[in-house]
Amino acid sequence: MLEIDLLGPVRVSAEGRAVPVKGRLGRTVLAALALEPGRTVPVERLIDALWGEGPPATARQQVHIQISKLRAALAQAGVADLIGTEADGYRLRATRIDLGEVVDAQRLARADGRPETAVTTLRAALKLWRGTPLSGISPHLAALQRPRLDELRLSLLEDCLDAELACGHAAQVVPELTELVRAHPLREGLHHRRMLALHRCGRRADALDAFRHARQVLREELGIDPPRELVELEQEILAVDPAPPRPAGRDVPAQLPPRTRGFAGRETELAALGEVLTGPAAEPRLLLLTGMPGVGKTALAVQAANAVLDAFPDGQLHADLRGDGPRQASPQEVLGGFLRALGVPARSMPADVVGRSAEFRSRTVGRRLLIVLDNAAAAGQLEPLLTAEAGCATLVTSRAVLPELESAVRVSVGPLADDVARAVVANVVGPRRMSDPAAITTIVKACAGLPLALRLAAGNLAAFPALSAAEMARRLADDPGRMRTFTAGHRSVRGSLNTAVRLLEPQARQALLAVSAADWPDFPGWVLAPALDTGLTRAGELVARLASMHLVEPAGPGPDGVPRYRTHDLVRAYCRTIDPGLAPAAADRLIAWAVALSAAVSREITHRPLSHPVVAEAAGDLEPDVSARLAPEPLRWAGADAGVLITLVELALDRGRARAAAALLLALCEPLVRLDLLDPLARLAPRLAAIAGPDVTARVVAALVTAAVRLHRGRYSDVPRVLAAVRPMLSDVDPELRGDVLAKLGDAAERCCDVPAALAALGAAAADYEACGNVAGLAGCHSSLSTLHREQLGDPDAALRHARKALRYAESLGDWKITAQAKISVVHISLAVGDLPSARRHAADALALAEHHGDPVGRTWCLIVNARAQRESGDLAAARSFADRALPLARQTRRPDAEAAIHLEYARIDRAAGSPAAAVRQARTALGLAGKFDSPFERDRIEQLLAELAAE
Repeated sequence: MLEIDLLGPVRVSAEGRAVPVKGRLGRTVLAALALEPGRTVPVERLIDALWGEGPPATARQQVHIQISKLRAALAQAGVADLIGTEADGYRLRATRIDLGEVVDAQRLARADGRPETAVTTLRAALKLWRGTPLSGISPHLAALQRPRLDELRLSLLEDCLDAELACGHAAQVVPELTELVRAHPLREGLHHRRMLALHRCGRRADALDAFRHARQVLREELGIDPPRELVELEQEILAVDPAPPRPAGRDVPAQLPPRTRGFAGRETELAALGEVLTGPAAEPRLLLLTGMPGVGKTALAVQAANAVLDAFPDGQLHADLRGDGPRQASPQEVLGGFLRALGVPARSMPADVVGRSAEFRSRTVGRRLLIVLDNAAAAGQLEPLLTAEAGCATLVTSRAVLPELESAVRVSVGPLADDVARAVVANVVGPRRMSDPAAITTIVKACAGLPLALRLAAGNLAAFPALSAAEMARRLADDPGRMRTFTAGHRSVRGSLNTAVRLLEPQARQALLAVSAADWPDFPGWVLAPALDTGLTRAGELVARLASMHLVEPAGPGPDGVPRYRTHDLVRAYCRTIDPGLAPAAADRLIAWAVALSAAVSREITHRPLSHPVVAEAAGDLEPDVSARLAPEPLRWAGADAGVLITLVELALDRGRARAAAALLLALCEPLVRLDLLDPLARLAPRLAAIAGPDVTARVVAALVTAAVRLHRGRYSDVPRVLAAVRPMLSDVDPELRGDVLAKLGDAAERCCDVPAALAALGAAAADYEACGNVAGLAGCHSSLSTLHREQLGDPDAALRHARKALRYAESLGDWKITAQAKISVVHISLAVGDLPSARRHAADALALAEHHGDPVGRTWCLIVNARAQRESGDLAAARSFADRALPLARQTRRPDAEAAIHLEYARIDRAAGSPAAAVRQARTALGLAGKFDSPFERDRIEQLLAELAAE
């Protein structure tokens, strides 16, 4: 275990043995990392820590050298890998740091609330100071950090002295307080504690003298009068017969605000809250309601609190912590209000937050109180307000998730369902204003389930009888109209979102605007890296920050297991009134990243070089490990991020970026085809053709993508017509793109029984692939030529030669799909020559490849060929089992050609089983399906079988 001490001379030890860190520079870098453990410290900040405003020209290099030296020293001590490299800096991983122990000790002492324990804990923490903090490091970092550490030590001392006073040790702490007042004469809290200690140990005159001294110092040095707490304490000391405090239990506060008009739904949340609030408890209950601005957290909390009043007979306390405002409520202020409500007189009110928190816990002992803390900003705002009494419960609302509240029962408050939203409107406006169902539906949809928006829209309808629901619906038709309409007095959706967005740091605000500008249904965190021109690590931090503030919502993991997020409709509408679209530079970076990532993924999936000049021109310059980090499983990544990538194609098309759109479509075509996502390709290709203009490459890509869709949908005769317009342009495009077009022509001609056209196109495609070194393309061409020679030319020897070439090429690449296709060709040839063992073996191999890689289309055809191999081997039960597995896949992937092939196989199985009537029914089903695709060869096979069955 590595230990770093900062509260004195900076030093390091591992397992009790000192680790030598040589030189002031090395100690400064280590201290800078240790001051922010677990967080990335940018290199620029390390440079500032070492040299301030006058760094040398070699500053970055020297930082890297010092990091290397630190790592070497730590590795020699047996604690390697504790300093991690991030995109823009370094991060110190888990270790023990004395400063962290001090902070934890103070937090625990405050949370515990027992003064005896606090004294022990805080005195132990104070002993960790070994002299001047951060000794032996750069004066720049020391000057920046020492005031904070000095303030921390004083804060610890004050907490410890408060605990000592609460334990009745007033006489023991007077000398220490006298010395502290002398050292820090302008610290008002120390004067108050000294007066209180002197008063409690019977030294009334000395206490009054201490007040006069404090007043003199403050007036002379600062020109101010003593604070109210000091004056009230003086008055208490002067009082001859101070009024005794009222007994606990006499005051029963009832501070809950009124319930929200129009409240509806939330039955599940209310039941969960009620169960915790009214159930048995061995410790105080803490419940946390979180959600986006305007989602109804406060209304739900008040509704839940009012439903359980009988369980808290000693009253209810309520405070708005103003977490969304510029001036948040301080714990000291809130505790003052609570203590006054519980009967604590002003003269007995503790001056500081620690004293008030201790008094609050004392006043709640034996009581059953419900405390509602609305609109919390951070856990630190809450900790002093939490009671230790098991009979009490605290209900907190916050826009932030507050992960520090480990013991809280969490209830996430989301948007309302449409039926509940309609009920909210009806509750506010009354049934007579609900007479236009279509307009009410539009209003409810525009409010997107946000209770604040619903109440504001309904409130305007109720307030203005002349305003029709139809007119309200019209006003909500666009984003600016929605933001203007969702307003009533000082309350508005825009105002609620404004306060939340204002709390974001600038880059997080930019991130929110960026993800709201695009129309993707959900998105992964990586899109923020190019959108904001930052690293992946920072992008992850930003989206986590937005999620913690409920400004983006988790959408669950995608098919690749990576978390996705979405923006609420009204958040998106609000953001678009600020910035209606992505900045051109951000859009360009996003598109360039998408091209680079999609090209890398396509190469991994197809083992094709994808060396088109248009792709190289449009692809962004990514860090070497980005694609590996984002897409360790390329096809799953493409499926998970397909929505985002398709949106980026649309963005490129909208911006008239024909070549960028062509590059992205070209890179995405094969992955989307393998995922059976043909509809987006079919929609986008004509749009590309419409804006391509004289750009030959863009026009050819548009035609190629359209042809690929038609080919995979069994519309083979369409392919030559689609490609006819671009065939004269093929001499002007790169060989790989030309080979792709010719290969599609050859495959379509083969299915349409146009043997000369198929031979010519496939031969020319193979020559182009040979010229550019595209081995995957060559494998595909020879696989198609094998099918052509087997089925059209009746030449099994040539078919086998081509199949073996295809298999050899595919296996050299490791491309499972082309390997499986080649093996299917070998199966058919083996069956044709009667080699049944070879047929079954290759069929099983092909199926294993398809199932391992999860391709539904490939798995369908492999199951069909296994059914045929088993049938011709005489195992009809196995053949039927394979066909049964293939049929739902064919329907799922909308492949009528595959479905027809399955029914044709069923017909042959039934014929072999001696069921000619069943065989005829299956063959007729296959013939009906053949009408949905245009392969004469397949239709001839089905009709031939029907003729044979009729003759039997």
